[in-house]
Amino acid sequence: MFTYPWGINEDDLTGDFFGLMKYLPSEALLMPFLNLVHSLYPDRNIKSESLEEAEILLWPTYEIPKEWREEFNRPDTPTERRHSKYYIVPDVVLHFSGVTFIVEAEKSHSVEAEQLFQQYLIGRRQFLTSRRNNHKLFNMLVNIDQIRPYFCNIRATDKQTGVLISPSDSIPQYIHKRAKMLGETFSVDEIARSFLWISWHHIGRLAEELVDRHKRKADELSRFISKFLLGLKEMMDSEGLYPVRIFRAGDPNEVVVKDCVSIPVSSVLPNCKDLSPSIDPQSIPLLLSGKSSLTWDTSEFVGAIHPSCIPAFQLLPDLTKYLLQTFVQPTNIKVLSQGGY
Repeated sequence: MFTYPWGINEDDLTGDFFGLMKYLPSEALLMPFLNLVHSLYPDRNIKSESLEEAEILLWPTYEIPKEWREEFNRPDTPTERRHSKYYIVPDVVLHFSGVTFIVEAEKSHSVEAEQLFQQYLIGRRQFLTSRRNNHKLFNMLVNIDQIRPYFCNIRATDKQTGVLISPSDSIPQYIHKRAKMLGETFSVDEIARSFLWISWHHIGRLAEELVDRHKRKADELSRFISKFLLGLKEMMDSEGLYPVRIFRAGDPNEVVVKDCVSIPVSSVLPNCKDLSPSIDPQSIPLLLSGKSSLTWDTSEFVGAIHPSCIPAFQLLPDLTKYLLQTFVQPTNIKVLSQGGY
């Protein structure tokens, strides 16, 4: 567990994280995960109650109704390449008292809108029709993006219904239009409320926080749990699935930009006596909060350091001599502030 000499794929990552959630005590990982989801989507009213009734299923199989088997293909797939699909297999299904999560986990930036649509449709039929009216269904996408995905990136037109899908449609809009193609009608608002997204980077930070939490406890159970969580964290760190370092609060080596205006850097003008040198943007160091300094040789350059902006590089031709001079023009860029996401 957590050791994969030939590389980690999405099934390894999914099985390790949600597998731990399945077998560790609920307060060790399941409850913190639900609290994380609630913190990201407070308006969904997702609560970690009645966890003794929790059921965690890895790669469960659900049969597709006969009337949908021919239709469960991407709408932009040519007719001759379509095939009947008899089952769908979500990565994870989480059942709680009054709540069901259908999880599609990707170890990439991939957003398969058609998969999310199929899981939403099967989820409604499988879990909402057989349960109480106030039962909630959520479709959750987990991938390595840093921001919530929006576009479906699919273009298709259904000849029978006339429904047009645009690549710029959001995921809820795509699900809404695909359902109409199959004769099902759901409101876009309802679908939007059911669609959740979490990054593996969120989960990486959660693992980091839980390891620190259990290390501070001296009881035997915490030591036992911390070994599993530490293995998970180290695996995710090796894959780069941790927050960007500027978001790691409490790091003694962290540099924090507090003014949210710009990062101080240098502005350099080449010596006109030597028109041949070029400036590599990657070689110009940033002066972060006064903690760094310029270290390269500036004897060949004439100019001044302006610690208020970041340089943008621009080439200005000399039409009289047909020679190229390189200038560094200052401009401001916005940066992320401490504690932001």
